[in-house]
Amino acid sequence: MSDHPFDEGLQPERSALAWQRTALSIAVGSLIFGRILSTSLGLWALLPMMVGLAMSVVLGIKAHGRYTHHHRTLTSGNGYLADGRLHAALALFMISGGIFSLVMVLMWRLGG
Repeated sequence: MSDHPFDEGLQPERSALAWQRTALSIAVGSLIFGRILSTSLGLWALLPMMVGLAMSVVLGIKAHGRYTHHHRTLTSGNGYLADGRLHAALALFMISGGIFSLVMVLMWRLGG
């Protein structure tokens, strides 16, 4: 595997950094989410917080593997690029988190 970048604009490297920022944002958002909900849900707030933290770790690991695979494929000229499964998993996670948050807000409003 070559250490030289595939293109001068460093687009794959910028994409890898964006995925790292996304994973970090999910981790921080999950911690804040758990902190805010802990006052009303108690220990039940740990469940979505832990799921979010686990998702951020998995996303970070998968993003690094994806970058390594893309770099190897682009510099060698053979093989295939990764599919959209990582994007789909992230979208599904975010939609699930939004639905969970909406249900929690509605339950809190109707109960209080």
